[in-house]
Amino acid sequence: MRVRVSAVYEEAGEVLCMRYVYGGKDVFAIPGGGVDKDTPLKEAIVQEWRNELGVKVKVGEVIMIGEAPPSKRHPQTLHVIFNALEVHGTPKVRPDNTRSLEVAWLPVEQLKTVPLYPDVGKTLYAYFKGQERRSLPFIENCMERGFW
Repeated sequence: MRVRVSAVYEEAGEVLCMRYVYGGKDVFAIPGGGVDKDTPLKEAIVQEWRNELGVKVKVGEVIMIGEAPPSKRHPQTLHVIFNALEVHGTPKVRPDNTRSLEVAWLPVEQLKTVPLYPDVGKTLYAYFKGQERRSLPFIENCMERGFW
């Protein structure tokens, strides 16, 4: 199973996304990426944001976890979505590190209808509208006492 992490940053009613074109259509993605072996999840997000957007991000708690079944083109993927608490710098696509075309700020209202990767737009809309605004504590080392 592949693991992909991302972080959602909202400012002034808009969510930071990256715009791609697939099959001639705009598709938006929550910034993040796959997790390399032995890389802590939050560190993977920080690296992806620095490499792809040229910014520093402070990562908060998990707000969603979703599973994408395998397809002909992609393996089964576990999506772990955190909230981004702070962004330092101005996000700009770094074409040497991503195929994204540009940074896009999507109004929260549009999350319900735009093609978003992963496909969590309706759930994100509910999260930002306070219908389900909660987070899950992220335990960075759930084996720290080393009983086993």
